[in-house]
Amino acid sequence: MPATPAAEGPRRRGPRPRYSRPDVALDAVAIADADGIERVTFRAVADRLGVGVMSLYSYVPDKQALVYAMVEEVAAELRLPEPTGEWRADVHALAREQRDLLHRHPWLVTELSHLQPLGPAVLAQIEWTLRVLEPTGLSAQERLMTIAMLNWFVGGMVRGELATRAAPPPDSEAARTQAASLAEALATGRYPRFAAAIAQSGPPDPDVRPHFDRLLDRVLDGLIGTGSAADAG
Repeated sequence: MPATPAAEGPRRRGPRPRYSRPDVALDAVAIADADGIERVTFRAVADRLGVGVMSLYSYVPDKQALVYAMVEEVAAELRLPEPTGEWRADVHALAREQRDLLHRHPWLVTELSHLQPLGPAVLAQIEWTLRVLEPTGLSAQERLMTIAMLNWFVGGMVRGELATRAAPPPDSEAARTQAASLAEALATGRYPRFAAAIAQSGPPDPDVRPHFDRLLDRVLDGLIGTGSAADAG
């Protein structure tokens, strides 16, 4: 008597799902890109897909799971070419890719989390960066810490850029008042180091965009160490 095939489990009755988890996540991404993450609700996503709200729970159990799925989907947009062997240049290229990604999806700045499940797209980025950083001589743990620091750096820079972009047009009278107030404070002599820095370089530039690569190099110098053999790569 032939062996009985292993049971495949009970079959689900009813029609097959019309959409997939990525479909749901990508529609949520479209809403967040257009109107902000706060507008991403199960009702809004269901309306966009043309399904009932309750049907979404078969794809994602709650709003946080939906956001995690959204992050995974947009992470797949990052281009991860074959490393050139020049680790610093490759890191700069990745950082610029991340920066562009955050500008395309501004809600990412607040929704990225160390609790993000490690899906294929997120894992691919980590694996690629670990490989790129191998010539530095850092241990695997140090390279993971470097990836975390780079993510924080890019996120912080873009957060500042987005805040500057969202700020109202400068008021010339308010700017003159602020400048006069600062000059008065520096004239007291209580802040000699800041006064010297201002005299040397001028007031801080609120637009961080022109300084992105230079500041990234400063971060890399601190993480990897200047003058080391790794800098020859």
